[in-house]
Amino acid sequence: MTEIDQSVIIESIRKKQENIAVVIGVVLALTMCIYFFTYAMMVDKGFSGALWVMGLSSIAMLLVLIKLKSVSFFFARLWLGRRPHYSNAFAEIAAADD
Repeated sequence: MTEIDQSVIIESIRKKQENIAVVIGVVLALTMCIYFFTYAMMVDKGFSGALWVMGLSSIAMLLVLIKLKSVSFFFARLWLGRRPHYSNAFAEIAAADD
């Protein structure tokens, strides 16, 4: 493969990673907004189990948002990694990160 082909493949991987990051970020942000607006209802109804689930999942979502770049790269690698012309590019990207 030529250097131009490799750079085009890496650019497409980067674009896919950015799109995945946006989708993850929007979904988690909307979920946290829903949690915010339903918190008072959960307290009024006395659903302590639901409050625990909301609290623990909010912490998990916050951790995912902090590590969003790594998480989106993981999903991009899952999505594109099995394609033969992408596997070399992922190996090159992983070697550059080390």
